[in-house]
Amino acid sequence: MGAFQGRHALIFAAAPETEYGYIRAFLARHPDALIACADGGLRHARVLGLHPDFMISDCDSMPETEGTEVVRLQPEKDDTDTQSCLREVFRRGCAEATLVCATGGRIDHMLANLSLLEEAAAMGGCLTVLDRQNCIVLHEGGCQKFIMPPEYTYFSLVPLDAVLTGVSIENAKYPLRDASVTRVGMITISNEAAPGAEFTVTIGSGRALVIFSRDENRSL
Repeated sequence: MGAFQGRHALIFAAAPETEYGYIRAFLARHPDALIACADGGLRHARVLGLHPDFMISDCDSMPETEGTEVVRLQPEKDDTDTQSCLREVFRRGCAEATLVCATGGRIDHMLANLSLLEEAAAMGGCLTVLDRQNCIVLHEGGCQKFIMPPEYTYFSLVPLDAVLTGVSIENAKYPLRDASVTRVGMITISNEAAPGAEFTVTIGSGRALVIFSRDENRSL
């Protein structure tokens, strides 16, 4: 058993962020979350007054390190700090993780961070990417039930494969039955469900992102 066995990890990446209300809301729901920082993510943790349980860093975006356990990396490497951080918290026993401060700034970093949803699944874990307007999870295929979080207005299904087959959406404003959904010309953006209601998304083949979102003028 790893040192972090059974803990839910809150991973701070280093993307620009100035709105921390959604992170405070997460911590209110998960007061025992393990705090993990990827390099410059430490800045965000410090704003919230958090001391990391774990930090991994090549010190290229932040020279300082802090944490109960700190792993130093070489700057010249293939993996990003955030990718390495995710792998290490899962190797140490976490089965769930939430990634924050990961979608602002550079688009290449954002896309790399979204790809971690699939990497987490490949490691047998579950990752959620969270920011002030969105909550993003992976749908690996099959039938999956969701509860519409009241803080969000919309949900979208974004294919990761070129074609999703056998797609059905039930108990939503725009239902779908045994359809094909393609990345080019996708038809599953900005669906809605009643707050707190259960809806079902079935995918016969393929993987997709399920993105809960709200407009900028709504806050937690």
